[in-house]
Amino acid sequence: MSSTGRRDAGKRVARLAVFSLTLLVGTFLTAGIAGAAKPPNSLKSKGKEYRAARVKLYERTLKVHLAADPYPLIDLEVSLDEWKGAAGLIEGMDRAGVALGAVTSASEAAVKKAVARYPDRLIPLTTSAAQKDWTQTGGAYLAGIKRQLDGGAFGVGKVIWRPGASGKGQMKQAGEALGTVIRLAVERRSFLLLDMPPDDGGLEQLERLLRETPEAKLVWTQAGRILNLNALPGYGHGLLRALSLRHAGLFFTLTQDPPAPADSSTPRTNHLYDPGGAFSREWRALLEARVGHFTAGNDASPPTQAAYARRTRFFRQNVLANISPAAGKLIAYRNAWRLLTNRRWKP
Repeated sequence: MSSTGRRDAGKRVARLAVFSLTLLVGTFLTAGIAGAAKPPNSLKSKGKEYRAARVKLYERTLKVHLAADPYPLIDLEVSLDEWKGAAGLIEGMDRAGVALGAVTSASEAAVKKAVARYPDRLIPLTTSAAQKDWTQTGGAYLAGIKRQLDGGAFGVGKVIWRPGASGKGQMKQAGEALGTVIRLAVERRSFLLLDMPPDDGGLEQLERLLRETPEAKLVWTQAGRILNLNALPGYGHGLLRALSLRHAGLFFTLTQDPPAPADSSTPRTNHLYDPGGAFSREWRALLEARVGHFTAGNDASPPTQAAYARRTRFFRQNVLANISPAAGKLIAYRNAWRLLTNRRWKP
């Protein structure tokens, strides 16, 4: 679809916003995601109503985009922390044919403000957390995400883990804390976003937790991107295929990093592409065979609308255009829809 068509689709969706804001603002202001103190049962009830109303709204948005584009994207990995405002993000989404974005931030207020302004385009996740916050015993993080999930958040926002910088004691503490967050997500029938660079020790902990909690749904971000091959020798399409076979609830967002130029002397960081820039046959085979485990995410982009749109269009042209239509639809929006709503997309 042309950029003009995508912008027109965005404008049609925007016309729904006035009605949508009127419908949702009362629920939003009383839900736990807004930080209001409510009895637990009352909060959960409000949260269910809030999510149900929003799912209907997102469904209408997606249908509007589908009328103009067979592959409208749901971006499952939008961090608001470096964006000056949500308006630039929405403009980038319109340029690139992104129908919906699941947003997180270290600031709960930032998520609330963005979702209130664009209720038909942005999906609230819980706050993201640096390692020092979510690994802290008895810290405020766990209580906060419990309240936000009960109040209507659709998933646990990005948990940031850098296991390569952790000692043995820190690794054990992180494993225990991550297990607690995973179990909470399972209790709330939700999923968790994990920002973890490929790392041997971190993957060992992650696999142990997934074996202990096989019903968990966890999204490991930026698949195909590795800055330090020594941290996890053998990382690539073969390992991800094996992980997807071992763990039914493990999902991956595909990196949208462009490949390095053919004459670049720097090490490859994006393994979806062979040296020289061609989309890898092995990764294409992986996506076709294990397509139910992959979705789109664009968090590594510089926070400008032009950069966001450019990276997303590159991903469309070089990944989605080179796989089967059925696989493309699953990666573009259907897998993310199932994670967010716990139901399959019905055309």
